[in-house]
Amino acid sequence: MAEQRWAEIEVAASGDAAQEATGAVMTEIVGAAGYAVSSVAVTAYLPVDDRLENTLLALKAALYEVKRVHKIPGSSDEITIRFVAEEDWATAWKQYFKPQKIGERFVVKPTWEAYEAAPNDVVIQIDPGMAFGTGLHATTRLCLLGLERHIFSGATVADVGTGSGILAVGAILLGAGSAEAVDNDPLAVRIAQENVDLNGVADRVNVFEAAEPPTGEYDFVVANILAHVIIALSAELFRATKPGGLLISSGILAGTSAEQVAKHLTGVGFTDAEIVIEGEWASVVARRPAV
Repeated sequence: MAEQRWAEIEVAASGDAAQEATGAVMTEIVGAAGYAVSSVAVTAYLPVDDRLENTLLALKAALYEVKRVHKIPGSSDEITIRFVAEEDWATAWKQYFKPQKIGERFVVKPTWEAYEAAPNDVVIQIDPGMAFGTGLHATTRLCLLGLERHIFSGATVADVGTGSGILAVGAILLGAGSAEAVDNDPLAVRIAQENVDLNGVADRVNVFEAAEPPTGEYDFVVANILAHVIIALSAELFRATKPGGLLISSGILAGTSAEQVAKHLTGVGFTDAEIVIEGEWASVVARRPAV
């Protein structure tokens, strides 16, 4: 089998605000697993396949939009591409994914790092491949914090846009009874299944390819995707949330985008929409009224 090649994508960006926004585009828009930051640039990795050209076009368009909307000084859409082998990509990625504590209990650790867990720690092991969701990004942390705050023993969970599977795994390790994890990217589905197996929860998590929330109603629906996708799926997300259940959504820029998401969710029937902010990012947590 031929060795996978990767495109190392470097985008010129200096200053915290520009680099945060550029890194968010890398992960949220084009699906990179994470990014590394130097003093003058943000770097991420994408697989070399037949989707790469379209992905790079989407990246350029998104960077232009970020600059236009947020007027970030020092931001640039200058992109440099270098092709590297699997071994080189793996080495580069491992340099910036380290164990991290999230909230009171979660610890997210890569498979290649040792970690001595405290008695109350909930340790999620992740080998992200090229799927989004390592816990490094604020949107993932916001969803994990939402689960930690609200989850209860035996709960049913739907994870829409599961990426690496981290949220479904985290919910189960906190005590949820079962989870349905869906993603429209077959690569993400494969990686999520690997992480589900790695964390020993395969008997309680069902991973499959789908572009919409799974059928049925769930105590918790988690959707760490993008604001416009959440808005487009708002009726389907309401349908998937059990009466009295909770939607935890993220992948949303704080400010106007978060307010628009909250408005649309309220418009389809959710109540008590709460916007939780970390830096430039937000989650919107909303409840479907009990019957």
